[in-house]
Amino acid sequence: MKKMNQIIAVAVLLFLISCTGGTASKTETKQKKSPNIIFILTDDQGWTHTSHRADPNIPESKSDFFETPNMDRLAESGVLFVEGYAPNPICSPSRNSLMFGQNGARHIYNKDADWYKKTADWLTIPRAIKKANPDYKTAHFGKWHIAMVPKDAGFDYDDGMTSNGGGEIFGDGFLNVKDYTKAADEYMKKNNIGNPTKAKRGGKPSGHWDDKNAKDIFGITSRAKDFMTESIKEGKPFYVQLSHYAAHLSLVSQKETYEYFKNKKQGERHTNPEFAAMLKDLDTGVGMIMDYVKEQGIEDNTYIFLMGDNGGRLSLNQIAVIGENKELTNAYYSTQHNRNIPLRDGKHSFYEGGLRVPFMAAGPGIKANRISRTPVTGLDFLPTFTELAGGNVEMTDAIDGGSMVPLLHNENIENVERKSEYLIYHQASHRPPRSAIRKDNYKLLKYWSKESKYKNTPKVELFNLADDLGETTNLIDKHPEIAKELETELNNFLKNVNAETGKRDIDGAFYRLMDDLAKSKKE
Repeated sequence: MKKMNQIIAVAVLLFLISCTGGTASKTETKQKKSPNIIFILTDDQGWTHTSHRADPNIPESKSDFFETPNMDRLAESGVLFVEGYAPNPICSPSRNSLMFGQNGARHIYNKDADWYKKTADWLTIPRAIKKANPDYKTAHFGKWHIAMVPKDAGFDYDDGMTSNGGGEIFGDGFLNVKDYTKAADEYMKKNNIGNPTKAKRGGKPSGHWDDKNAKDIFGITSRAKDFMTESIKEGKPFYVQLSHYAAHLSLVSQKETYEYFKNKKQGERHTNPEFAAMLKDLDTGVGMIMDYVKEQGIEDNTYIFLMGDNGGRLSLNQIAVIGENKELTNAYYSTQHNRNIPLRDGKHSFYEGGLRVPFMAAGPGIKANRISRTPVTGLDFLPTFTELAGGNVEMTDAIDGGSMVPLLHNENIENVERKSEYLIYHQASHRPPRSAIRKDNYKLLKYWSKESKYKNTPKVELFNLADDLGETTNLIDKHPEIAKELETELNNFLKNVNAETGKRDIDGAFYRLMDDLAKSKKE
C-alpha cells in the first residue's frame, strides 16, 4: 500500500510538472507572438491642436475650438508624451530622419550632397523590422517626401513617390493653389476686403474646398485597412505607416464638417473653421483605424503610435475659397495667428512651437491614462519598432534614436537610452543654417548667419524650458557655463557627422532624386 501511494504521488507530481510546463510554454509562445505596429503621422499639427491638453498642467495646451475626440481617446488608452519632439521643424527633413533614425545633419543637411545615392545599405524602419522578424509585412500609405523610393526602403506596399502635391487633391486630380494667388488678390481688392491684422501675404493662398475624401484621409485609411486585413488572413504580423497630408495646407474638408465649424462659436486662440474641419476629418480617420483594430479582435497584440511631423503653422495667411467648378467664390485674410500659444513660433522654427508635437502610444503592456514627461523624439521610432518586432538587430553608429520600449512598459522608467544625452536639431544647406540642442531643461538655439527674419543675427540663445516654456527670456548672460557646454557639444556633433553649417544654392534631396529618376526613364 505504501509503495502504491508513492507511485501515485510520483504520478501526480509528474502530472503537475507537465501541466505547469505546458502553461509556461503557452505563455512563452503568446509572449513571443510578434505584435502589429501602426504608425500614424500627421502633417503640420501643432502641439496644442487637440481637444485634450497636450500637458495636463497647462490649460492653454488644449484647443478652445478644434475637436479631436479620437486622438483624445487614443491618448487616454495609453501614454501621452508631454515632451514629444519631431526630428525637425520641417516636413521633408523630419520624414527622412524618421525613416532612417538619424539626425538630419547626417543626411539632408550634410556636406555630402549626394548622400541620397548611397542609402542602399542604410537601416530604415521596414528594413530593421524585417531583420528582426522576416515574417513582417510592411506598408506605407500617403505622403512620402523622402529621398529614396519606398520599395527600396523595404516596404512591401506603398503609394509611390508622393510629395506635398498629393495633399491638394481635387476630385480625381490635383489642384495648384498658386494659380489662385492673382485671382484672390483681385477679388479682395474689388470687394474692399482688408487685412485687419496686417498678416504677411503668403506665396500662395490657403485654399479651401469641399471633398468627400478630404486630403485622401479616407483613401489612406481604406488602403491601410485592406493591407491589415490581408496580413491578418495570412497570419502575418504587420507594420503599417499612415502618413497623412492633413493638416497641411490646403484646407480641404468634407462639406458637412466645415458647416459644423462655420456655425460653431470661435475660440479666443483658435478661430479658423476651415482648419478645424480638416483636422476633425483627420481625427475621424484615426478613429476608423482604432475601431478597425478593435473589430478585428487584435487590440491585445497591436500598438498604435501617433505623432506630428513638425510644429503647426503660425499663420494661415490669405484664404481662397474654391467652388465645385474650380472657380474662386471668396477670398479673405485669416485673422488666426500665433496658433501655437503657449509655445513660441511654429513650423520652420527651432523654438518649441516648431519642434514640439502631439505624441502618443497605446498597445499591449502600456498602462492607460499615463502621462510621461520624458523627452522623446521621432528618431526613437526605428529602434522602438525594431525591439517590438523581436530585436536582435545591431543599431549602426549613425542611429541617433533609442528604444522607448522600456519606457512604454514601465511607468517608473523616466529616460530613453540613446548614444547621446543631448537632443540635437539642425538645418543648413538649402535652408538658413540654424541649430538647437537640449539637455535636461536647458535648450540652446544657434543662428549661424544673418537672417532678415530675426534681429541681431547671428546669435546664440539659452532658455530654461521648465521655467520658461514660451522661451521669452534669454539666459545666455546668466548661465554662460551652461551655454558653453551646449554649444561645444553641438559644434562637436556637427563636425563629427560632416554637417553643412552654411547655405548653398541647391534643391532638396527629394527633388534631386525625382530629377534623377526622370532622367533615367528618358535614357
